[in-house]
Amino acid sequence: MHITKKERDYMVQIGQSTDKFPMRLSELARSLGVSEPTAFEMIERLKKAGLVETKTGMIVLTKNGHEFYRKIIMAHRTLETLLFRFGIEPDLACKECSKIDYLVDQEVIIKLFGKLNAPELCPHGKLINVT
Repeated sequence: MHITKKERDYMVQIGQSTDKFPMRLSELARSLGVSEPTAFEMIERLKKAGLVETKTGMIVLTKNGHEFYRKIIMAHRTLETLLFRFGIEPDLACKECSKIDYLVDQEVIIKLFGKLNAPELCPHGKLINVT
């Protein structure tokens, strides 16, 4: 499945929030710096793709959405680790990886992960292979 950069940003924001507590539309819009109608339109697109659902006003990832989120995070943190090992500062590596992590094929990420000796943590100390 191919997604846009904006869809990626929404998925990451929702995924990170649901680790703690599901997010409301108003919180999502505020966190992404968009209007509520804009956020609503994107949530509708993600719902049609089967990646999110709404329950009692809260936005949550579906099973497919959680798997997709997991792959984005693994790609991001693997690429971030690669850039860091080549001398890029962690925050800059993170910023740059956010531009491409959703575009890199999962097979490539898995190979890179192996070549990096399957690191457990990214440069920011977060798990690379999240469940």
